[in-house]
Amino acid sequence: MARISSSTLFNFTDSIDYLVNNLKDGFYCHNTYEKLPLRNNGYRVPMACFCDIPLSLIKEHFDWYGRYGIGIKRAYARKQGVKPVWYVTSESNLVRNLVKQENLSEYERKHLLPYLKQFLGNQAYQSGKEKRKKFYDEREWRYIPDSSLVEVFFGLKAQREKRTALQNGERMKLDLNQVEYIIIEKESDFDKMINEIRKITNGNKELKFENLIAKIMTTKQIERDF
Repeated sequence: MARISSSTLFNFTDSIDYLVNNLKDGFYCHNTYEKLPLRNNGYRVPMACFCDIPLSLIKEHFDWYGRYGIGIKRAYARKQGVKPVWYVTSESNLVRNLVKQENLSEYERKHLLPYLKQFLGNQAYQSGKEKRKKFYDEREWRYIPDSSLVEVFFGLKAQREKRTALQNGERMKLDLNQVEYIIIEKESDFDKMINEIRKITNGNKELKFENLIAKIMTTKQIERDF
């Protein structure tokens, strides 16, 4: 039976520079507006997102989130506080009851709402073209910093989601010994990636340059061989 899950969690970005920064400093937490399945309801919170998808099924993910990524051991991610999201539909009594409340409890605001994700919705490709997407297929996991403020937008108009993000900048700690894959777009990225890894490992006795460069592969290789 084909596996539909992985022991590795992947985080993707659209730039080799962002990839290098994530390797150096940890995963960047974007202050993200998340729509709920009921119209004009959502929330915003800083998060680093991962997918639990084996390489054989991950090709479509490149078009949505970028062709540069890092795969880390899922067991390590769990210890850092990364958790799977809870997919919900417009029929969900949980969501319907939440959006009726004027004041959420601390538990609902901090530990429940930030892990709710709509099952189906619209999203733009990297190209900017919007398409209907079944988010359930991503098997998303999230890291949300403990100090994050969850902004709640219940019953507000969609333009509120375009407000200036004020909480960007926090990062999730990354132990490079827990990295399973470093994904780059093309072979011409190899030289830059190798030079950056050399800088990262130089003088660090806990990291081995050879081990990290052995984890590099290109999206072209994945599309061709998996």
